[in-house]
Amino acid sequence: MKLPDIIEQKIEEKIANIKLNDLKQISNNLSNKYMKEERKGQALLSKDIEAISYSIIRMPATYCAVKMVLRQSLEYFSECNSYIDVGAGTGAASLAIIEDLNIEKGLCIEREEAMQNLGKELLDCVQNKENIDWISLDIEKKNINKKADLVITSYMLNEIRKENRLNIVKKLLDITNKILIIIEPGTPEGFNNIRKIQEYAVENNIKIIAPCVGNFKCTLPNNDWCHTTVRIERNKIHKYLKNGDAPYEDEKFSYIVLSKINNSNKLENTNERRILRHPIIEKGKITLKTCHDGMIEEVGITKKQKELFKIAKKIKCGEVIKGEF
Repeated sequence: MKLPDIIEQKIEEKIANIKLNDLKQISNNLSNKYMKEERKGQALLSKDIEAISYSIIRMPATYCAVKMVLRQSLEYFSECNSYIDVGAGTGAASLAIIEDLNIEKGLCIEREEAMQNLGKELLDCVQNKENIDWISLDIEKKNINKKADLVITSYMLNEIRKENRLNIVKKLLDITNKILIIIEPGTPEGFNNIRKIQEYAVENNIKIIAPCVGNFKCTLPNNDWCHTTVRIERNKIHKYLKNGDAPYEDEKFSYIVLSKINNSNKLENTNERRILRHPIIEKGKITLKTCHDGMIEEVGITKKQKELFKIAKKIKCGEVIKGEF
């Protein structure tokens, strides 16, 4: 999976007159900021060249993670005609939504002017671009006075003060008519944010669509975490800036999709299991670590279970498997 060619082309045009060594230094500085600075809601980038660097090293991962989440829950979005992307960055989530869903109206909310400016340029090539508005707003400081059927935020909560995160989730739910998607890094901290949202949803009877296959509190031990993986194709510039030789990278992310509507029996389907780790494939047997009805279970599938065995051979971490075990 990768960014659309036209978006990559636009990014390459933006860096045509920038020395790659300078861009690499900026990328390294930016990565260090995101990894090392304590999360207090402060701005981590403000310059145009930093936004361009961000679009190369992080926009592909965000775009692909959102695409993966949409595909894993696609049937729930058929009634969504509008969206709000909170912490929109350079427009990665919006791009994925526009491509995969039949959305009439979009709103991107981003506090950093440099990110906004670049996002507007990059989304200038998409269909119905005139129906996408941008607002400058810091959700920690101000409320959003708009609502939409679908609300999404990706890799944003982990940048906010810990004590404010649940309040931000409540704000997001307030502006959601139907579906809320929250994506965080696939790290212990990122998953801990998702786990707290899941607990809040269960306690307040808010339906969980994915990745959980029911409204149950997570029973993973505190030293473990749940994540999904998506493989991203790397272009030459991406490899250079991230010091990578492989033609791809694997993005790990944790997420949750909440629903304010009940439009499917899928929520009560107890034959579904979410795959928590890459399958262990042995001769004649495949072992899966799964989440089922709130319980963490390892299940073994043998060649005697012909159809399930075929599915299990191809299934990946984060996907759902259906059937009797």
